[in-house]
Amino acid sequence: MKIKSLFLISALVLLLTGCGNLDKGVTNVDNGGKNNGENMTTGRIDRSEYQAVINDGRYKTSAARELNATKLNSGYNQDNFETGLLRLSHQTFSPDKYFFQEGQKLDYDTIEKWLERNSDENNQGLNPADKSQPIIFQQLMEQDFLKEDGKTLAGMSLGFAFNSVYYGDDSQTQISRDELMANARKTINAILTRVRKMDGLKNIPIVVGIFEQASKEDINGGNYIYTAVSKNGDTTIADFKGVNESHLALPVAADAKNIATQDGMSTKFNSFQSAVQNFFPNLVGVTGEIYYVDEQAENLTITIETKYYSKTEITSFTQYVGKQVESIFDSVNGNVEVQINSVEGPQAFVAKKPEQKEIISYIFN
Repeated sequence: MKIKSLFLISALVLLLTGCGNLDKGVTNVDNGGKNNGENMTTGRIDRSEYQAVINDGRYKTSAARELNATKLNSGYNQDNFETGLLRLSHQTFSPDKYFFQEGQKLDYDTIEKWLERNSDENNQGLNPADKSQPIIFQQLMEQDFLKEDGKTLAGMSLGFAFNSVYYGDDSQTQISRDELMANARKTINAILTRVRKMDGLKNIPIVVGIFEQASKEDINGGNYIYTAVSKNGDTTIADFKGVNESHLALPVAADAKNIATQDGMSTKFNSFQSAVQNFFPNLVGVTGEIYYVDEQAENLTITIETKYYSKTEITSFTQYVGKQVESIFDSVNGNVEVQINSVEGPQAFVAKKPEQKEIISYIFN
């Protein structure tokens, strides 16, 4: 389990205890005109995150949830696809003004038909009918944003995932950026035309994100490369804005050059790795993932794999790790999170929030 998942779990426990407006919770809100129960929000402990609406005491999952979980070719691509679209949505739908809800308008069957090849049996398919041509349009994801009443749809975000590599039955086809974008423009305009005809979607703002899926072997996963906003019922997008984000794995290979080697993050990680490996014997491994936006480090996640240790040993180790984070990553403005795992499961985590000196740590029982 990645440390970001741990924060989501711990945060959710706290969030579910709160309710009220954008800070106080939504109560006595009907569901589609039926006032037969209460809608509440999760509340929030981080003002940069969205509050989600809870309907009749339950979190409302996506209408295409199963498709979202299986369509991309790796967990790295899936994580980047989901979290990246939410980040792009912040620019149009502020967490201070809108509530979040998993996509409800586009169901499993609808999206699946759109993702298939065009054929006599399925004229809704947006991939080429010719099976000698690669499938480029791989996945579509919807995220919804509600007004302060907790029920009125104010806007929507659509993430479009396109392949950079197509895996056929016995071959692989590389897809150039130009070919990808030519397909993306046509696909996005076709889907906007269809979506605008759906009930309640004619005039709402729709954020569009173009995600380039990385190959199966790429442990960094893919990235969003372009975004745009469709307003006033527009069914075509002429201009897209470039997105400058990247996900990188640490340590960086000795002969590799990237932003992490240029800004010193690779050197900082190597120092941290050496320090903890020298302190505690028999560590299985120390690895990291770093996320950049506009060449600034937004989040650094480090995973330390250990053998099982006693409570006193892991307590000492956690304190040592915290001091290393404090000294080595002091100048890092983004999140720094360290998860300490063993074969028995998570043992501890350490974190430093953006622009804060204080180190947060927790040891699991």
